[in-house]
Amino acid sequence: MQVAVRLGYNYVRLWIVGLHPRRLLATVRWARLFRRTIMARRSEPRLTVAVDVSALWEPLTGVGWYLYRLLEHLADRDDVRLRLYGPGFVDKRDIPPPVVELPTGSAIEEVRYVVPENLSFVFYYLAEKLRRIQERLIAADANRVVFAPNYFLPPWFDRCDGELVVMVHDLSFLTVPETLRESTRRDLETHVRDTSRRAARVLTPSSTVRGELIAGGLVDASRACAVPHGPGSVSITAPGAPPAGTPERYVLHVGTLEPRKNLPTLLAAWRMLRERVPDPPSLVLCGRLGWKTETLEQEIESGRREGWLVHNGYLPDEQVAALYHGALLVVLPSIYEGFGLPALEAMMAGAPLLCSDIPVLREVAAEGAIYVPPDQPAAWADQLAELLADSEQRADLARRGRDRSKQFDWRRTAEQTVAVWKEAADSR
Repeated sequence: MQVAVRLGYNYVRLWIVGLHPRRLLATVRWARLFRRTIMARRSEPRLTVAVDVSALWEPLTGVGWYLYRLLEHLADRDDVRLRLYGPGFVDKRDIPPPVVELPTGSAIEEVRYVVPENLSFVFYYLAEKLRRIQERLIAADANRVVFAPNYFLPPWFDRCDGELVVMVHDLSFLTVPETLRESTRRDLETHVRDTSRRAARVLTPSSTVRGELIAGGLVDASRACAVPHGPGSVSITAPGAPPAGTPERYVLHVGTLEPRKNLPTLLAAWRMLRERVPDPPSLVLCGRLGWKTETLEQEIESGRREGWLVHNGYLPDEQVAALYHGALLVVLPSIYEGFGLPALEAMMAGAPLLCSDIPVLREVAAEGAIYVPPDQPAAWADQLAELLADSEQRADLARRGRDRSKQFDWRRTAEQTVAVWKEAADSR
């Protein structure tokens, strides 16, 4: 009874406080500003693009860095207006900031609704109301293009009427479904199929993935566009000091340790190499443990105990750059990639590259790498032994890699992406 009386008293008190003339005036002013802001967005003369930036609220992996670098190189354009919608769309004080500062510039607008505390309404009540109607608020901005940089859009974009452009980074759920968690595979298969059917344009980071999309019947050729990525964050970072415990001589692998990366083949090759070559270099793995790695973890621990393997988890860009620059070789034995960013990072750092003979890595690295079938550990051991014994061949490979890496540039990626957005907007 006492609790009910206390709650009733507080409610009446808040209601009376809310009727204070200053709060009423502030509420009217805020409502007018709210409406003017939406109307101003609707009358923007430039090409307006709604961008889902949710990936920037999570630890940045390949998708996050792709989005960040793309926005960074579009930030000062005068022909587009990029509206960024993320988890902080409604400021409710319980949402953390993004893990990186959002790019700023004349083309960038972070769309956020901030609720003042001096209104007639209780702050949390009004903020929650806005959050519940955020689908309608985003739709009210009338953006001509809606960009999904990470396979598909969150549900709060469902009411948008703009032309949809989606980036599909790879088709692992179709080509190597056994390498994914079952829940991830089902989620991607359902959403990517639906999104690709609805999209005015579907972007891919390579011609290989574009061909897989078309062959899989997910999109027709007229709507599929290959726009290669630029260099990753590591390749444009000045190298710092390598992490403690880095061997003097080592071969490097960079990437999340998960089934697509095909680490068992590399570890088997390394055991063969140790039997053939006196005093071989160490193998350094740089990347966090992913999924389906129980057996792999045991093999890594065995290599550690035997003294020939070093495993670093997630490292700052400066340390990863230092590892690239100091490596005798960089190895990439993947059975599947959508682009293969570590290959480009290695070439830009001047590290000789040995990678799997799969179509997408041939497309990205071209003459800047040597290729080995991903399912032949003995062939990997043979090629490793040959390259480690021939410093001139490694130097030639590094030179060719640097030359090849110059073909990839974020400015070109940004230009091509805007061109696709404009095609999508005009397709209506």
